[in-house]
Amino acid sequence: QIVCYHMYGHKEAFSRYATWFAVWTQLFFLLSGFVLAYAELAKPPKTGNSRLSLLRYVRRRLTVIYPAFFLALLLRVTYHPGKTPFEWSMLPLHAMLMQSWLPICIATESGSITCSPWLFNGEAWFLSVLLIFWLFLRPLAEMFRQRSLTFCSVTIVVCWIWSYVYQIAGNHNRLASALGFGELGSIIVMVAIRATPIGFFNVFIAGVAAARIFIVVATKDADTGGSVSLETRKVALAATNAPKGLRY
Repeated sequence: QIVCYHMYGHKEAFSRYATWFAVWTQLFFLLSGFVLAYAELAKPPKTGNSRLSLLRYVRRRLTVIYPAFFLALLLRVTYHPGKTPFEWSMLPLHAMLMQSWLPICIATESGSITCSPWLFNGEAWFLSVLLIFWLFLRPLAEMFRQRSLTFCSVTIVVCWIWSYVYQIAGNHNRLASALGFGELGSIIVMVAIRATPIGFFNVFIAGVAAARIFIVVATKDADTGGSVSLETRKVALAATNAPKGLRY
């Protein structure tokens, strides 16, 4: 669906449907929060030298995706180089995966507005957002490790409601209009919601909370067969107790 959105969104006969496929971006961040948090919560908390530093943790994740990203960026710059000082000034941020940390936009002399997240290899903006979430993942996972099922369920509901807040604020530029922003300000607000961590932090947190719920209701201590606790060394699927929707 995301491929259709990027490849065919400009097709007149398909555009009204393709734009809806962009919502799958939220599913990606939800799954990212769930999978990464589950990997942390399914094993006992590490301390001291056995715990990876934040720098090593992020570096290990970047090792998988950064070579391909940098190659794509290099090819993009080679064949479609930046034409304005603003585009060139944003290139270091793209190289460091920082292009979507803030909604940086500028009005050009021709009257158009250019924004950092979508320059060069614009479809890779989500990696910049994901990098920020990696920095907060382990503290979030450790916080939810000690929270109850009720707390995690309420968190998901609050995150879901917050998505509607963004929908209402962003639809027809309501928030920008209420704040008295002009065209540039309206675009900055839109970019902040659609292409920065601000617009997706609630989705990622919901994924982390969902991982904790899955651990509590659908897994057990593989050694004792009891409930998962801070002393659990390995978890296993609690096939008899888990809700049917979580068994597969």
